[in-house]
Amino acid sequence: MLVHRIAALGVSLMVLTAGALTGGTAGAAGPAAARETAAGMVPVSIGAGGVVTMPSVVAPGVNTFKITTTRRNASLQLLALVPGYTVEQAEADVENGLEKGRLKALRRFEANTTLLGGATATREKAGKLAIDLEPGSYLALDTNKTGSPWLPFTVSGTDTGASLPAGASLRAIDSTTWAKSPRAIPRSGWLRFKNRADQNHFIAMVKLLPGKTLEDFATFLDDESGRPPIDFRVGIDSGVVSPGHDMAFKYRLPRGSYVLTCFWPDASMGGMPHAFMGMYRLVEVR
Repeated sequence: MLVHRIAALGVSLMVLTAGALTGGTAGAAGPAAARETAAGMVPVSIGAGGVVTMPSVVAPGVNTFKITTTRRNASLQLLALVPGYTVEQAEADVENGLEKGRLKALRRFEANTTLLGGATATREKAGKLAIDLEPGSYLALDTNKTGSPWLPFTVSGTDTGASLPAGASLRAIDSTTWAKSPRAIPRSGWLRFKNRADQNHFIAMVKLLPGKTLEDFATFLDDESGRPPIDFRVGIDSGVVSPGHDMAFKYRLPRGSYVLTCFWPDASMGGMPHAFMGMYRLVEVR
């Protein structure tokens, strides 16, 4: 079962597992954006229907994607497909694998995609995402909007020469484990996510309610009943990142204790989200 009670309570935490990747054919980049962007900075806008507008050609190397939206919330996700695996096949596998829990489709989707991460934006605040991209063909979509078109873009030209921004770093390791350090991160800045595990992962970090502990969160996951010990209104989440890839995104959080977790479904465990396999730990924001 992919969608547990905690997922229903925290929609933004589920990202792709909530089925937001489904959609129609990819849209066009638009005349105003259909040209190579200035080195290192990529403007991205997401409209009311989840349509992504951005340059059709992006320089290789580290780029910063500045995401604005007219929607209440939007989540940009970047990915690449292996040659011969089509957008239509990927959409069908997302629907059957991530929404309907059919493991064969989930495994096929994971085997044929490289998920490069993403970041969120709201009407009030732009999001920023930094990723190092090799030359090739990619797709962008809004995972917060079911039916969002998959927008193709190309990476080619002169390397930006930029580096991923400095900041705190969180790592996924082994299969479904978070590295023990850092125990604390600053209240704001760039947060780098390094996936050194052998499965897809994403960051879902949510503030514990006053007086609640990590043990309370573990009990809630086990019981799936009662009031959750976390405040779903206060937290951050990232796009999904495949093994061996890095990304960074801007964030700002109030001080407090947070649960760091991931809800990507594990095909080897019948589609169980990683959080229910113990992939969570405490992070202090100071």
